[in-house]
Amino acid sequence: MATAVAAVLESARNLQFREFPIPEVSDDDAVMEVEASGLCGTDYEQYLGGLSFGDGMPIIPGHEIIGRITRIGAAAVKRWGVDVGDRVTVEPIIPCGVCEGCIEGAFTRCQSGLGYGMYRGTGTAPSLWGGYATHVYLHPRALIHKLPEDIPTNVTTLINPLSNAIRWIYEVGGVGLGSTVVIAGPGQRGLLAAAAAKKAGAKTIIVTGTTTDGSRLDLARNLGATTTINIDEEDPVTRVTEVTDGGMADIVLDVSAGAMTPILQGIDMLRRGGRLVLAGLKSGNKLNDVPIDQVVLREIELRGVVSGGYQSTELAIGMIRESAETLAPLCTHVFALRDVTNAVRTLGREITDGTDAVHITLTSDMDQCSESLIR
Repeated sequence: MATAVAAVLESARNLQFREFPIPEVSDDDAVMEVEASGLCGTDYEQYLGGLSFGDGMPIIPGHEIIGRITRIGAAAVKRWGVDVGDRVTVEPIIPCGVCEGCIEGAFTRCQSGLGYGMYRGTGTAPSLWGGYATHVYLHPRALIHKLPEDIPTNVTTLINPLSNAIRWIYEVGGVGLGSTVVIAGPGQRGLLAAAAAKKAGAKTIIVTGTTTDGSRLDLARNLGATTTINIDEEDPVTRVTEVTDGGMADIVLDVSAGAMTPILQGIDMLRRGGRLVLAGLKSGNKLNDVPIDQVVLREIELRGVVSGGYQSTELAIGMIRESAETLAPLCTHVFALRDVTNAVRTLGREITDGTDAVHITLTSDMDQCSESLIR
């Protein structure tokens, strides 16, 4: 029986290579040969042992997956509109279709706990539920998108985080022509949010970061930010007040990791009736000193968001097709699967080659996935 090789997170900071049988397919499902998987901040938090949406460890991480169909059932061909050899991506969440969230069309609120990279562990057959592998199983209810053939691998792995940014900025945030947007945190998703805000027609796009984010703030300006703020050097609320002539922001998107201050500052940055979109995970920390009276009296809306969706993924594919060259500078590092631990540690800034890691692509590198890796 043919086998796949995968990097399994056995415990915190402990990735080990294991072999798994590549499953046969039924009429309804498929198998993808992984081309690459993108890494984002949740990958690093998961590596540290601090993030699980489902079974926990052991698990194959990787939720920003692209690849090619190698096996597929006849019903799946008709349902997804793809066939053997097609280049595809799969969304991280697999909707059940029957829970309250799915019935309302809000697949990101699905209660099934089924999905890729962060949900099902290796104990759930057929084990291949993550992108740190040579192959991934495609469940009958998975959300599949066909991809262009002419976009480089590293840029193509931006599709998932860009779909997140589009949903958070455009679909949930409501950014449109003339909007004023503040984005707290110039990581991968924050920078893509700046690009999405520009695409949506925002007039003023402000991105905040720290002194260590200098190169990222430069990228933000190249992607559409009209103002960047180094919060170590100036008060961001005061600066937003100055930039907007006191009009303040329509939308604040918090994509900062761990920090609580940007949330409190975000409330102060908003106009009356403004919307604070919360996307940055805080490692389980709780927020104190929330000015509830200010939120109530100024009718500030607080909205949590988890992921992208089907429409935002399609929009992301189109945007990457149109703007691949503009987005390419975000793709700072490429690692082979055999170097997965170094890839994740580079993402977490534990190690560096002198270039600040923004978006990391992990290629499946099948030729290197031999028995020597598993020993």
